[in-house]
Parts: sequence; structure tokens; C-alpha cells
Amino acid sequence: MLNRVIHSLPMGAIALSVFFFTCDRSEAMPLSNYQEDLGQVTNVNQLRDVSPTDWAYEALRSLVDRYGCIVGFPNQTYGGNQALSRYQFAAGLNSCLNQIERLIATSESLLREDLDTLERLIREFEAELATLGGRIDNLESRITFLEDNSFSTTTKLRGEIHNYLLGTFGDKKPNGEDIDDQITFSSRVRLFFDSSFTGQDQLRIRLQAANIVSPAKSGGNNALSLNFEGNNENNVEVNQVFYAFPINSKIKGFIGTVGIDIDDIFDAGSTMGLAYDALSLYSAYNNLLYDNANAFGAAVGANFNFNWATLDVGYWATNPSDPKAGKGLFNGNYTAGANLNFFLFDERWNIAIAYLRAYQDKGSNYDLAGFVGTDAATDPFSDRSNSSNNYSIATKFNVTNTISLGGYFGYTTASVEQGNANADILTWNAYATFSDLLQERGSFIVSFGQPPSLIDSGGDALEKDPDSPYILNLEYQYNLNDNILLTPGGYILFNPNGDSDNNTIYVGTVRTTLRF
Repeated sequence: MLNRVIHSLPMGAIALSVFFFTCDRSEAMPLSNYQEDLGQVTNVNQLRDVSPTDWAYEALRSLVDRYGCIVGFPNQTYGGNQALSRYQFAAGLNSCLNQIERLIATSESLLREDLDTLERLIREFEAELATLGGRIDNLESRITFLEDNSFSTTTKLRGEIHNYLLGTFGDKKPNGEDIDDQITFSSRVRLFFDSSFTGQDQLRIRLQAANIVSPAKSGGNNALSLNFEGNNENNVEVNQVFYAFPINSKIKGFIGTVGIDIDDIFDAGSTMGLAYDALSLYSAYNNLLYDNANAFGAAVGANFNFNWATLDVGYWATNPSDPKAGKGLFNGNYTAGANLNFFLFDERWNIAIAYLRAYQDKGSNYDLAGFVGTDAATDPFSDRSNSSNNYSIATKFNVTNTISLGGYFGYTTASVEQGNANADILTWNAYATFSDLLQERGSFIVSFGQPPSLIDSGGDALEKDPDSPYILNLEYQYNLNDNILLTPGGYILFNPNGDSDNNTIYVGTVRTTLRF
């Protein structure tokens, strides 16, 4: 019926038919896409995919010139070959009717043939127009309710809570003391206030409170750190503020004043996959890079997006607000570097190559190995001024839709600024994830490797670790629903603190993650 009606229409009426899909796409696509429409077309030549040789060119030009009811896509295309449903057609018809009502109200002339065509179309789509009107009324009432009861028109509140039922076990700590092996229950709470002023930018203010006693303290070695931990005795603090904004379609800028981690600018998640939420901090990502001790302060950076890769660059400063000599944004402790992330074979294979150059002044309690590593790798220079080069390569390969393999390799070379001391630190990790294992929404993760350890040293630096430490991480991540993730599992540290004479240490936990 519809095809017969359209093919019997004169040129002006055909124009009313050909435009409907893009004149009002609120029923045809998600709201996020609708908000990116090009907007009202004032000249048909604005549409890059419409040429004078097209069969509907004159109809489109007539609609633009006489009725002003054509809308294009953000890339200045019309999309005239796209299919549409009856509801989408009805939505376009409704938009055109509204425009004609405005023209009649202003006493502007309309062609009789176009009015006759519209009357036939109204009869043809009477049911769809009635349904569409009801849906619009329902949406308007819901929008009114949300506007009246929303927290903010520009800010969204998100929450993240990690609860741990946690225990650390073994005979002795590396220093010979008994392990603190009591079962504990603790949590870390974060509230994210994410604001957007243009729809493309992001202002984040993050609050945090935590009371987690790390296994690193209970077991006496930094390599035992949890991925999500912290302890400020549950005092609420502002621990992150940043603003990210588009510079153009390919470049995004980043400015942060407090709490900016390396992976707030560098993309770590694409190469770690599900392991990014691993129980062990060592298993989550390369600590020689992403937990560089000069992070967590202020930072500036940029992200460049190419078709085949992304490039991230950043600069971090620990004491940017301190005006004293040897402090400030540029004369104090700093870290600067870049991360190049490749996406291959339709993103089945990701490779990230990164480099950081860092400087740390004496007395800063600088940890070369970040939060994870042996004592010698953490501070081989006994807290003297030093600089380091930090290298990383990470990869992930999706073998199937449910099986992924990946890992990382990290290497650091460091030396003191005055004196004769140097150190080489190494870390590596390999992991496998099995999604939908045992049941849907459940994933098993196994990882194994060497946490940061001092493999070579010179001058008056600490001696290298006599043995290599290793960590085996086993866990099962199960999504109870979209908001609750349950993760039972644990990890084992062999040769704690790089010494095979030390007793093996075990960490077991049930972690519950709530996100809303």
C-alpha cells in the first residue's frame, strides 16, 4: 500500500516522502546518536552523499527550500539508502505535520497536492501516529520527573565499593616475624562525580574512604599488595580531580590536579582485559610503569586516536603546588612518557609499548618498583636522588570469544644523580582468562610471573636479589548482575623478597565489588 501511494505522488509529494527517515530520528536510533545530528539543513548541497544526478535530488531540494524539514548526520551525509520501519516513517511524518502547521499558522502558502498527499499518509499511518503520540507523551512525563528529581543536570554520581573477606597465611614474614594471619573484613569506597558541559568533555571529582590493611603489611612484603586497597581509617578525602576534553575529533586533552595515576592517561585495560580487575596488584598490570611513585599527583596529557593505534603522552608531578626550591611543577619529582597501543586483526590482538622517564629527589621515599616488588627493587639506593628509564610491552590475544591470553614485560634501569650506583629491575607476567566458564557471566583467571626484583646492580647500590620471586594468582570472577561482581580466589608468593630461604606466603579472599 505504502509503495503504491508513494509512486503515485507528484514531485512535491515525493519530497515529503523521501525525507522522513532523517527528519526526526529520535525513534530510529539511541539518544546519544540523535544528539550528534548535523541539525537543520539549509541547503541541500550541505549533504555530501546527495548529488544533482540523484533521482530524489529535486525532491530533497524542494523540502529544504519550501518546508525546512531535512536533518543530516554529523558527517554531513543524508543516508538516503538506509531502511526504515513504519514507526520511523511515522516519526518523520509527524515532524513534517508540525512544520506544516507552523506554516499554516503564519499564513504561508502550501501546495494543494502536498496537502492531499499528507491527508492520504495520515490515513495510512493513523495507528502509528497515535502510538507515537502516546510514546512521546510518556517520554515527556518521564523526562519531567527526571528533571525534577535529578541530582544534577550536568553531573552523574557513580559509586564503587570493594569489600574483602581476607586472610594472609604462612609460617614467617621475610624478616622472621610471625605473619598477621587473622581473618579481616574491610572495604574501599569511591564516589565519582562525573560532569559534562558539552557532551564530549568530562570533569571528575572522586571521593574515597578505606580501611583495608594490605596483605603487604600482614605478610611483610610489597609484592603481596591487593589490586584495590587503601587505608585512611575511613576518612573521606578528595583523592582525584581531572578534566578531559576533546581538542578535535582525533585528539583529547587531559589536565589533573590530584590523584592522577599513569593509567588515567595511558590505556592499560585493552591489553590486560579481565585481568585488569585481578585480585593481586602485580597481576593487574606492570607496576614498574603504572605504579610509578611519581604518579598520584598532578598531570597533563593527551590521547591521539588513529585508525590502527592510539598514542598517549603524559607528564606527572608529585609536588606541583610547592614553590620551594627543587619543587613545583617542573623542578621537583616528575615522570614523563608515552604509550603506543596497536589494535590488530579487528582488535583481536592488542600490543602496547610504553616508556617513562622519571626523577626522584632524595628524602622522597621513592619506590622504583611502585607498590609491588622486593625490598631491593623498591629502593636500591637507600633513598638517594636518582633517575630511571622504565620500559614496558604488554599484549592480549583473543584466541576465541571466550579465551584470551596475554601478559607484560617490564624493565627499569636506574642510577643515582650523585655518586656511583646503578640498578636493573625486571618484572614479567603471563595470564589466561576463560569467560563463561562453568556458567554464563563467570570467568576464570590464572596468572603467573615474576614481580619486580633487582636482577643487577653496581657501585654502592644494594646487592641484587639472590633468587627470583614468583606469584601465582587464581580467581573466579562471577557477575551476579550488572552491578555486583563476586570474586573468590587468592595468590601465592614463592621466594618472598627474592630469597628462596623465606617461607611461601598465601593470600586468600572473597571480594565483592558493587558498582552503581
